[in-house]
Amino acid sequence: MKTFNLAGNSTDICTHTNTCFHCRETNEITLDFMSFMQWYNGDGLIQDIFPNLDADQRELIMTGTHSECWKEIFS
Repeated sequence: MKTFNLAGNSTDICTHTNTCFHCRETNEITLDFMSFMQWYNGDGLIQDIFPNLDADQRELIMTGTHSECWKEIFS
């Protein structure tokens, strides 16, 4: 389960990612609160909800897997 705290801007949310299954680290990412809730509730595809994020950032949100770890495992 993800835990989250409001960041300094009340429209943003700072969320902890899932643990990366390769390196076992977590990250924090700041997102728009309403977009986060839309994605969290399953109200659309992540690429449509967060069009400003690249594929690596979206993967980090969904699974916690870092792009470097992904490349190392699946290269």
